[in-house]
Amino acid sequence: MKDAQAFVKAKKNEKEALVLIDHERCWTEEIDDLFFSRRKRGMVSWYMPIGSPIYYEFERFYENLKESVNKDKKPATVKRDPMSIIKQEGEFIRHALVLFHDFTEKKKRILREKIETNRQLLPVTPFANAIVETLRKHRVLLVAGDTGCGKSTQVPQILMKAGFDKIACTQPRRIACSSLARRVSYETLNEYGSQIAYQVRFEGNRTHRTRVLFLTEGLLLRQYTADNMLSMYDVIIVDEVHERHMMGDFLLSLLKKTLAQRKDLYVVLMSATINAELFAQYFDAPTLVVPGKMYSVKMHYWPQGDEDTHLVNEAAHRKRQTDVIKSSIPSRPEPINPAPYIRVMDYIDQSVPAGERGDLLIFMSGINEISILSEALIEYTRESKKWIVLMLHSSLSVEEQEKVFDAAPEGIRKCIISSNIAETSITIDDIRFIIDSGKVKEMNHDPASKMSRLSEFWISKASAKQRAGRAGRTGPGECFRLYSENEYNHFHDFAIPEIQRAPLEPLLLQIKCMDLGDPRHFDYLEAPSIDAINASIDFLQNLGALDSNENITGLGAVLAQLPVDAIVGKMLILGMVFNVIDPIVTIAAGMSVQSPFVRITSNRNPEIIKNRSQFDSKHGDSFTLLNVWQAWLDVKNDRKESSRKWCKRHGIEEQRLYEITKMKKQFEKILNDFRPGLLQSLQQESDDYEVNQSTQSRHQIKEKLRREKFDQKTNKRRKVLEMNTFDEQEDEPSDKVDIRDLEFALMNDVRQLRSRASSLSKRQVELVKLIICSALYPQFAIGDEHNPHRNSNELVFHTTVKSFLCIHPTSVVASHPEWVQGDDPKRRKDDQTAEDAMQQQLLCYLQLLETNKPYILNITRTPGIHVLLLFAKSSMFLIYINHTQASYIVL
Repeated sequence: MKDAQAFVKAKKNEKEALVLIDHERCWTEEIDDLFFSRRKRGMVSWYMPIGSPIYYEFERFYENLKESVNKDKKPATVKRDPMSIIKQEGEFIRHALVLFHDFTEKKKRILREKIETNRQLLPVTPFANAIVETLRKHRVLLVAGDTGCGKSTQVPQILMKAGFDKIACTQPRRIACSSLARRVSYETLNEYGSQIAYQVRFEGNRTHRTRVLFLTEGLLLRQYTADNMLSMYDVIIVDEVHERHMMGDFLLSLLKKTLAQRKDLYVVLMSATINAELFAQYFDAPTLVVPGKMYSVKMHYWPQGDEDTHLVNEAAHRKRQTDVIKSSIPSRPEPINPAPYIRVMDYIDQSVPAGERGDLLIFMSGINEISILSEALIEYTRESKKWIVLMLHSSLSVEEQEKVFDAAPEGIRKCIISSNIAETSITIDDIRFIIDSGKVKEMNHDPASKMSRLSEFWISKASAKQRAGRAGRTGPGECFRLYSENEYNHFHDFAIPEIQRAPLEPLLLQIKCMDLGDPRHFDYLEAPSIDAINASIDFLQNLGALDSNENITGLGAVLAQLPVDAIVGKMLILGMVFNVIDPIVTIAAGMSVQSPFVRITSNRNPEIIKNRSQFDSKHGDSFTLLNVWQAWLDVKNDRKESSRKWCKRHGIEEQRLYEITKMKKQFEKILNDFRPGLLQSLQQESDDYEVNQSTQSRHQIKEKLRREKFDQKTNKRRKVLEMNTFDEQEDEPSDKVDIRDLEFALMNDVRQLRSRASSLSKRQVELVKLIICSALYPQFAIGDEHNPHRNSNELVFHTTVKSFLCIHPTSVVASHPEWVQGDDPKRRKDDQTAEDAMQQQLLCYLQLLETNKPYILNITRTPGIHVLLLFAKSSMFLIYINHTQASYIVL
């Protein structure tokens, strides 16, 4: 107790006072210093430092222990000596620590036995020795494990226990990296501590001690550019290779190249529905097949009408089988008919007792189909009172998506209508029934027109198997396929790889930057078409990333290092050159994340539409985003209202704004690396924030954040849905702590962010427009000459590659057609002056997208003549000026 005495004597102006037993704080700050403070070298700080999860766990244990000891005593006000308080409390803490240690060890032992029992039941466990021996012998191993076999969590542990020191395990999605790292840490009872970690863009917990690292494919590719031997790893595990993302396929090609140069590197490929023959031939590697932990699923084929003749045509089927470059099979366009879905729900109601487990998961192709079916099924459930209808799609808010994990009330079932996101990306408990429409919305790219087409296609057999498997994870299930068995037999075996249907610019830029030779002759897993490669090379040459000899330029080398599309990367560089960094970085970040505007309908949410309209900018979508960003920072800075409630009231997904904040920081850091000192003022602001923000304030935020994370983790209970889930929900309790808000406050100075995001002057607006146009050239659209005489919802526009395009409904311009409709239809054409004609405008766009119509997306309005005189590089645009009018023609 000498340390305690010294501490008490050192305190100045210490006054003996009445001490009230504090029920909000477990112990005094002196006890923290004596036992838990690392700075003060507390007695158990090496094991239980302040702010650690085990510290909060002990705090809760201590509260319960103290309550049980003093349950018969009433809180009293007593005049006591501070020294005696610390001594008495210190002794009680010592005894509590001993009891807590015994308690946690016993809990660990029970948990360890439970985990080991569950591990032995996993199908992959008996294959542990075979995995290690085969890998050591062949250096490359394919693990084809069905859903539920435990490969993602167990294979890294098996290799770590076998003595492999540095293991990287790639995942196609960020969320899988963090969740798998947590799961493996849990299964090992955190025995390895920071040796098991994850790393994704913006966050991670990797240290120099890390042995198993879960990371995204993109992050490993960036590590490859810095070290093409990947010398920091002994083993590379590539999980979910069947998804065939373009950069995932590219990673496999690089690993094959590295394997030939590094004889001490090992590679494991894993997937649930792997195309084993393709990968085995590419790597000349053995395949280990692990059965899945699946219950039986009864199949029902309920075809709706006649079979799709294009799908089941034998001649067309044979041709598809022999095509080198395959394409997805278009489905027959049909209106959504809710009758078969209601029929299945009624079948479940009639044949399965209400008390038995089992929710329904419906796979639809896209958000429009999901919304249409949802409205129809909600009407059915209002009468039956036996179902809660939920939607699941990546465009929905995080809160809406998370509802699918909540439990249904007793006697009620969930009906979840989802896109293919529920095939492999997430697992929903309690699913017993599946309805498979057999359709999927897929993005395809036309190299010639540079248009992306979101069209509906038939799924592959592998996808159909995955969808059916969702019903057999926790018990026997049933799958209702709304197509015939003959149609199923004519599906592709596997989905078309992204490399054969997506723009190739990011891939070709990396190939050129890494000096891997001519992309036409690269050793692809499955090669894209030569036409697609040539079109992407032309695009990169026009952008200035490649020269006339197809060699990478200085601009191209910089663009290859930016984690964004080449167009957005060029925009960032121009913003740096012209010193309009903050607005351009914000716009670029907004273009790189999902739209923050929640999908809403005007007839159901007129108030939200009205609230959001105040941010509309006549300059276009990027400037509207800037307005939202500034308003959100105002709310954060003023703190008069919860930013979460403000976003909900304006139909904005706050998570996207947090992502934009993180993306901005990343962009600013990258730009600063290219030209050190350029962002010195921004860095200085950040440094000043670190200095000026009081240590006590930062400590309080950190403490609150740690405690809230611990409380949410330990008190996590599955929410129970209400029958009115599809109706308007009340706001969340105002006293609920928002972890994202705490993290934002800890990492950012809102005042500095707000001052940098101040309103732009007229000159700055024009400069930002010029930068956007320069980066996007020649992606311009011109209004049809008859637009002034058309209805506002019938306006069409033309580009150099596509005619008769519409403005996408999500664009701010779609809400204000008068901005682009052209001349007043009541004005006589011979009354126009030359000055009026000079105001003709172009729409600069980020993307062309075709769904039910061809659309232009992410629009910026700009004066046509001025922009073309500045940026036109060819005769694609012909400009004609005389004494009566100025015009331009798209050739």
